[in-house]
Amino acid sequence: MAYRIEDTSSSGTNGSLDELALVQRAQRGDEAAFNALFERYEHRIARYLKHMVGNDGVSCDLTQDTFFRAWQGLAGLRDPQRFASWLYRIATNLAHNYLEQARRMQYVPWEDCHEESHELSTLGMEQHIEERELTQIALAHVSPTYRACLILYVIEGLPQRKVAELLGMKESCVSKYLSRGKEEMRQIYQRLESEGLPTRQRGGKRK
Repeated sequence: MAYRIEDTSSSGTNGSLDELALVQRAQRGDEAAFNALFERYEHRIARYLKHMVGNDGVSCDLTQDTFFRAWQGLAGLRDPQRFASWLYRIATNLAHNYLEQARRMQYVPWEDCHEESHELSTLGMEQHIEERELTQIALAHVSPTYRACLILYVIEGLPQRKVAELLGMKESCVSKYLSRGKEEMRQIYQRLESEGLPTRQRGGKRK
């Protein structure tokens, strides 16, 4: 089941609607209300999954699957106010399942998160690209649990309390996972840098 927003002329109105009311209407089978929720969260969930699995095609499929499962299970959501957290948990579980089944690590696109406003020299650009690719690879090797926290906190810029809410964990755990994730990523980055291998070869290595 693919969700599409056919009439975007009222998107401003939808954006001002109370989310709780939309969720409650969707729980009663109102597809228009669920479409409004889809419009509100689709981009965020797709971007989150893209960084989790490192593949645009897979992330699109997982995004559709996330909303399909949400639509199927929405009636059973006991606390409609926690819709966003519930939706992110569905997406996170799907990403973890995919990564486990894939049995291999892929690059995590980082382009959306590092937009440079200043011009770089040719030499500087080469160094910038190399550093960004190393960052991609390092993030891709961080354990999925830590990676989810890093993506939401560093890339999405969410506060730790919101990260905890979305991932269904204690805020103290988020703080701990962020600390461990950053250290793990730093060590991986330094190891890759010290190896001095071509970027493509680095990408083929696993932790």
